[in-house]
Amino acid sequence: MSNNIHEEEVLGKAYDARLIKRLLPYARRHMGLVTGGAACMLLAGGVALLLPLIIREIINGPFTVLSLEGPDDAALDALGWLALGYFVLVAVQFVAQFGNGYWFQALGARAVFDLRKDVYTHIQRQPLKFFDHNPVGRLVTRVTSDVEAVGEVFASGLVQLVGDLLVVLGALAMMFFISPGLTSIVLGAMVAVGVISWVFKGRARNAFRDMRLKLASVNSFLNETIQGWRVTRIFSTEKRQARRFDERSSDYREATYRTVFNFAMFFPAVEIATTLALAALVWYGSRQILAHELDFGSFFAFFSYTQMMFNPIREMSEKYNVLQSAMASAERLFGILDTPNSITSPAAPRNPVIAGEIEFRNVWFAYEGENWVLKDVSFKVQAGTSLALVGATGSGKSTIISLVMRFYDVQKGQVLLDGIDVREMSLEHLRRAFALVLQDVFLFAGNVLDNIRLGEASISRERVQKAAEVVHADSFIRSLDKGLDAEVAERGVTFSAGQRQLLAFARALAFDPRILLLDEATSNIDSETEALIQDALARLMKGRTAIAVAHRLSTITASDQILVLHHGEIVERGSHGELLALGGRYSKLYRLQFGAEEAASASAPREAV
Repeated sequence: MSNNIHEEEVLGKAYDARLIKRLLPYARRHMGLVTGGAACMLLAGGVALLLPLIIREIINGPFTVLSLEGPDDAALDALGWLALGYFVLVAVQFVAQFGNGYWFQALGARAVFDLRKDVYTHIQRQPLKFFDHNPVGRLVTRVTSDVEAVGEVFASGLVQLVGDLLVVLGALAMMFFISPGLTSIVLGAMVAVGVISWVFKGRARNAFRDMRLKLASVNSFLNETIQGWRVTRIFSTEKRQARRFDERSSDYREATYRTVFNFAMFFPAVEIATTLALAALVWYGSRQILAHELDFGSFFAFFSYTQMMFNPIREMSEKYNVLQSAMASAERLFGILDTPNSITSPAAPRNPVIAGEIEFRNVWFAYEGENWVLKDVSFKVQAGTSLALVGATGSGKSTIISLVMRFYDVQKGQVLLDGIDVREMSLEHLRRAFALVLQDVFLFAGNVLDNIRLGEASISRERVQKAAEVVHADSFIRSLDKGLDAEVAERGVTFSAGQRQLLAFARALAFDPRILLLDEATSNIDSETEALIQDALARLMKGRTAIAVAHRLSTITASDQILVLHHGEIVERGSHGELLALGGRYSKLYRLQFGAEEAASASAPREAV
C-alpha cells in the first residue's frame, strides 16, 4: 500500500480548536440559522428539564390526593391544569427539536455548499504543477467525501455535543437539588462509564483507522483495475486480479469485524454499568421513600434526570467518530486551501490587443529543482507564421507549449508575447488568445454542440456548424442520430480517436484564436483523415501564429520554421528544405521515417487488377 494512502487516512483529534476556528467563518455567513438553531436547542433542553418536575407535582399533588382520599374537585382541577401544562411543554419541545434539527441541518448543508465551492474554485485556479503532485482521485475525495464529513460538525457533531453537555449539566444540577445522596450513586456510575468509554475510544480509534486504510486499499485497487480492464482482458489475468481483489476485500472484512466487535463490547458494557446504577438507585431510593426522607414524585423526577444523563453518554462513541472523521477531513481540506497559487495575474496587468508574435529569450525551465528540461532556449515566431518543434520524447517540446500559455513560469529568462512578458498579462486575456489541440482529446459528457463551444454563449450554433464544416467534421456529425445535439458519453468513449480529434479542431476554430497550438494533434488520425485535416489546418492557420509539436515529420514540411530539440537545447533550426540540405539530425530523422513509411506502403496488400 502506498504512503499516500497512509497519509490520506490518518485520523486526527476529535476536537481541534485550530480547525474549529477556521471553520467558524462558514457558520458566521449564516448567523440566522445559527441563532435559530441555538435558541431551539436551549429551549428544547430547558423544556426537557422541566417535564420531570411537572410529573413530580402531579404525583405528589393531585395523584396522591385522589389515590388516598378519592374524588376531589380541587385535585381534579389541579391535575387537569398540570396535564395541560405538560401537553403544552411537550408541544413546545417538539417544535424546538424540529427547529433545532432543521436549522442546524440547513446550516450544515449551506456550510457544505460554501466549503465545496471554495475548495473547487481553489483547485480550478491551481497551476499544472499542483495537479502533477495531486492525483485526480484524491482531489475528487476532497471535494466530495471530505466536505460532507466536515458538514457534520455543523449539522450534528459538535453542536449536538454542546447541547448534550448543557442537558447533562442541567440534569446534574436538578438531581443534586433533589437528592445529593442519590446523585453520588449516579456520579460513581458515570465514572465507570467514563472509564469504559476511554478504553473503547482507544480501541475504536485504531480499529476505525485500520478499517479506513483497508477500504482505501480496496478503492485504489478497484480504480486501477477498472481503468486498466483492457490490459487485463488482453493478457487474460482476470483470475489473478480476482484473487488480489479477494485478498484486499478479506482484509477489509476482518478490519470491519474488529470494529463491530468493539461496538458490540462497548454498548453492553455501558448498559451493564447504567443498569447497575439504576438498580442501586431503586434500592437506595426505596429506602429513602420508606424512611420518608424522599417522596415518590421526587424519586420519579430523579430517575428521569438519570436517563437524560446516560443517553448522551451512550451516543458518545458515534459522535466521537463523527468528529474525529470531520477533523481529519478538515485538516486535509485546509491543506488544499492553504496551497498557494504560484501562477496568478499581476495587480496591474498589461492587456494589449494580441497580434501573435512569440519569443523565448534565454529560457531555462525545470519541473523539479535544477533538472533542466529547457536550457537557454531562444527563438522568435513572427505573428502569422508557423513553427514546428521536433525531437525525441523528453526533449522539451510540450514544455514549450505549456510555457507559452503560462501553465508554468520559467526559472530563468523570459517568454514574450508581442514583446510583453506573459507574466505581465492577466491570465484570462493571455489564454483567450490561444487554442490548444492535444493528442489525447478530452470530451465532456453532454452533447456535441456543448463540447465544441464549451458553454460559451457568444458562440452560436451556426458558428459551430461552420467550424465543423471547415475541419471536415460535419460529415460524421451528420451521421449521428441527433447531429450536433447527439449525446456524448463520458470522455467520448463512443467516438474513435480520429473523430475526437476532428471535434477538437472544430472546437479550436469556433473560438477563433490568434495563436494555434498543436501538440501531436494529428498522431491518432489515419492517412485519409490526415489529408482532410491538413487542408483544414492550412485554412485555419492562415493569418494566425501556429506552433506544432509533431513526431510525424510529413505533417510539418510546410512550416515556416522548424526547431530540432535535443535534451532541452535547440540543436538545429530552419525550414524543411534548409534542414534537409544541412544533413544533420532532422535530415536523418526524416529519411529514416520516410523510408519506414515507404516500406510499410510497399508491404501493404494490393488489390487484384
